Amino acid sequence: MIDGHLAGPDGAGRLGVDDGLVRGDGVFEGMRLYGRRPRTPREHLDRLERSARAVALPLDRALLERELAAFCEAVSEPDCGVRLMVTRGGHRIWREEPLPAFSEPLRLMPAAHRVTPLLIGAKTLSYAANMQAQRLARAGGCGDALLVRADDDLVLEGPTTAFGWLEDGALVFPPLELGVLDSITRRLAAEALPVRERAAPLAELAAADGAILMSTVIEAQPVAEVVGAARFDAAAPRVRAACAAIREVAAARAVDAG
Repeated sequence: MIDGHLAGPDGAGRLGVDDGLVRGDGVFEGMRLYGRRPRTPREHLDRLERSARAVALPLDRALLERELAAFCEAVSEPDCGVRLMVTRGGHRIWREEPLPAFSEPLRLMPAAHRVTPLLIGAKTLSYAANMQAQRLARAGGCGDALLVRADDDLVLEGPTTAFGWLEDGALVFPPLELGVLDSITRRLAAEALPVRERAAPLAELAAADGAILMSTVIEAQPVAEVVGAARFDAAAPRVRAACAAIREVAAARAVDAG
């Protein structure tokens, strides 16, 4: 859907080229539908508004809510991912995306990264560094990357996901103050499990009881290895139970979009 108009089944549509597209100047959100019902739509649109304020981009929240309802009815697959992009020029782009399939636990490749101070907390279209980390990881035979702070190897997050590890009976996340995204799925995990925050260098993951990658679209997926740093039993009962609890809470938060 482009600016409120549904594209054809071949995806064809007209989109003006503005500076937002040329320079990656805009904001986005990724959602997941369960039987055409979006999970936590209010929270996603709240975060979209925060992202827009961070880059001084005007948004029409009521218009986006109406378009979301219409798009949920129009998707070809009732269970799918949905990406909303809003550009500096005001274009509103909704895209249906297939849900990823996982045949085995994830292996992650560490990637040195520096968070841009001006964009902390904002989901902007400027994701080139994140995508490069992901490409390098997959070229190296891994399923995804794990971003670590370039200056001191502190664990951050995945390029498009939150990362947590199990230790001392809790699911541990890097503090938001490190510049990691305020993940909505991470918040849901706190409804299902004991959660705490601490800054940890990559080497300390070797002592963890397991690790989980999570996002709106992938829900919660066990990690088998962080290359060069740690290996985990992704089938351990505690890891499987934690993933199941997060998925259950996530699915329960799907609501009617209208």
